[in-house]
Amino acid sequence: MKITKYIFILAFLGFSGKSGAQMSSRIDQFFLDPSIINPAAMSLQKTATASLFFNRVYSAVQGTPQNVLANVVLPLPNERTSFGVFYLKESAGFSNLQNAYLSYAYAIPFNENSKLSLGVSLGFMNQSFDAGKAVYIHANDPVINSLIFSPAVTRADLRASALYTNKGLMFGVSTSRLPKPRFDYSYFNYAAKYNLQSVSNVILGYSFEVGENVKIQPMANVTLWDFENYRGQMNLNMSYKDKFWFGFSGNDAAQFGGNVGVNLGGGTRFGYAFMYPTGKSREVLGNGHEFFFTIGLGRGAAAAPVEPTAPSETKSDERRKVQITVSSLPGFIEAGQGIDTAGITIAKLDSNAKAAPGFYIVTGVSSDESKANKMIKNLYMNDQFSYKYFDRKNNSFYVYVKYFKTRNEADRFLLSSEVGLTQSWVREVK
Repeated sequence: MKITKYIFILAFLGFSGKSGAQMSSRIDQFFLDPSIINPAAMSLQKTATASLFFNRVYSAVQGTPQNVLANVVLPLPNERTSFGVFYLKESAGFSNLQNAYLSYAYAIPFNENSKLSLGVSLGFMNQSFDAGKAVYIHANDPVINSLIFSPAVTRADLRASALYTNKGLMFGVSTSRLPKPRFDYSYFNYAAKYNLQSVSNVILGYSFEVGENVKIQPMANVTLWDFENYRGQMNLNMSYKDKFWFGFSGNDAAQFGGNVGVNLGGGTRFGYAFMYPTGKSREVLGNGHEFFFTIGLGRGAAAAPVEPTAPSETKSDERRKVQITVSSLPGFIEAGQGIDTAGITIAKLDSNAKAAPGFYIVTGVSSDESKANKMIKNLYMNDQFSYKYFDRKNNSFYVYVKYFKTRNEADRFLLSSEVGLTQSWVREVK
């Protein structure tokens, strides 16, 4: 096993006097947070989140790569700007790699359904070798010594990215580059020299609904090193009511597997994925395992367009059994609380009517008016008045709790404690 480990590390780093090499993480559940691959995808997230990945490749072989990846996304209330912090630590045998970035993304909307997001990242890469994990074939192996007796190397690292989205379609490209990619290690008369290759990614995904509760999401990611070598990953995922998901994965290394996960609410999600090699190599290499965890950090710019949480338990016999027809937010407020929702009829909107220009505190969106009505009743059961307006540009109904004429007023209200909702954002109607 020690010899296997030693050979694996040398092959992985590509030492042969002078050569090219690249260490980069492999994340199987990349579809859960595309911004780890493409920082411009931070614009897809509407609330601040912190995500954590742990991945172990080929668990049956000692010293194979394992990585820990942390990613924080902080969208601003203006709905266009996002900031992020990325950190990766990957260990492969006695070699350690660390990457850290500060990222910025800006979204340019073309219309209600499509936008182009651009991202830039500035960070560093640190590479070091752990003498305590080194395995010698000979007592004074010059290859090992040339590495472990050399100091850690830290270099500036740059990344640029772009992402186009249109309804359920997502297409993005990103690339990273070290200004000084060459690394030199020496020990007596032996020198190890290599260049870390630039890493580029192409990501393509699409999501669509099947019925009221099921969403299908196929996605693919291709990683390229100096545009000479590549690795492909594919996943087909299905989610139910945005609460549970499962899927199937594969890559060009003849590995296949699956993933499952659960949305615990409040921006907290947990997922697990496994990959296994096919054929005889499965017994030698073993399976790969990956754990994913994310937690919401606050409101941010907006919340995902999901239905509000279930209404609080209230006995219907304690509510007034009256019949009312709601045709506006002020009218609903005037009717007051304590009405049995079975007696509430929410008027149908005229599809030709245009919402008044201004800024709305929106809590949900749906292309189905009956679903929008259900959101309104759910919010009412939680002592929150709301109503809806129709946007002809994307044929969607938006549920809102407040209207303002200026953005400053809307932002102040959203950031205050008055709303009492995590699923809310500011949306402008012109």
